[in-house]
Amino acid sequence: MKIVVTGPECSGKSTLAEALAQHFGVPFMQEPARAYLTPGAGYQPSDLLRLRQQQLELETSAHHRPLILDTDLQTLCIWWQEKFGPLPEVLRDAYARQSMADGRVYLLCRPDLPWVHDPLRENPHDRDRLFALYRQDLVARELPFAQIDGTGPQRLERALAFLKAR
Repeated sequence: MKIVVTGPECSGKSTLAEALAQHFGVPFMQEPARAYLTPGAGYQPSDLLRLRQQQLELETSAHHRPLILDTDLQTLCIWWQEKFGPLPEVLRDAYARQSMADGRVYLLCRPDLPWVHDPLRENPHDRDRLFALYRQDLVARELPFAQIDGTGPQRLERALAFLKAR
């Protein structure tokens, strides 16, 4: 099973991915943008295309199950559309293949946690609108997902209950 923890920035994705990894005794795959981007340096479409390639390589190289991903191409696609407009074909096609072919399930983190400054974060006042975009995308693609909200252990409990029911 591939478990994707997704949602707008500062919504508890990394914390939940790490907690799931500890629960299942496997590593989690961190968001490639964290290592690739330089805080304050800005980025271009070419950077997002490189991140697409890194995401695909990261997922292909992982052999443990469950595979826990701190975001996937969904985040990159939403990010692209917010910053640069319509998706290029290479990104649109990769996301369509990824989200339909490998049985992934999504844990959509609601931004009901306080926003914390991070040099790579850009949207402290727009998280609810972005959350709606993530949700609309999952619904439109008919992908299996659970909305994760609450604080502390509640998030992990909700995620595990959804995964157990799968």
